Amino acid sequence: MKALMAAIALLCLSSSVLAHDIYSDLRDRDGHLCCNGQDCRPVQARVLPNGNYYLPDTGEIIPANMATPSPDDRFHHCGYYPILYVFDPLTGQWEREDKPKTSCFFAPMHSS
Repeated sequence: MKALMAAIALLCLSSSVLAHDIYSDLRDRDGHLCCNGQDCRPVQARVLPNGNYYLPDTGEIIPANMATPSPDDRFHHCGYYPILYVFDPLTGQWEREDKPKTSCFFAPMHSS
């Protein structure tokens, strides 16, 4: 029974590692690594008439010049959560900016 549980755990672990392998060496248009332990995943996207991309899940619009050719003909988005504090002059308080920021976006070559 222990061997069976170990085998199942190994399969689960190896499939999640393999699923993330696609992002290990992905680089943005400037050659910077995209993932670096950040959040990269396949996403749904629509090409807008001006060539930009709309992500319906987040409502984000990605500029066309940020897109890099996709390694597998799917859309992929890599983002991170910066820890920034922004001064709000109306309240006189420092507020935490915790909206996700895009580090990389990959689009199929035929999508634009």
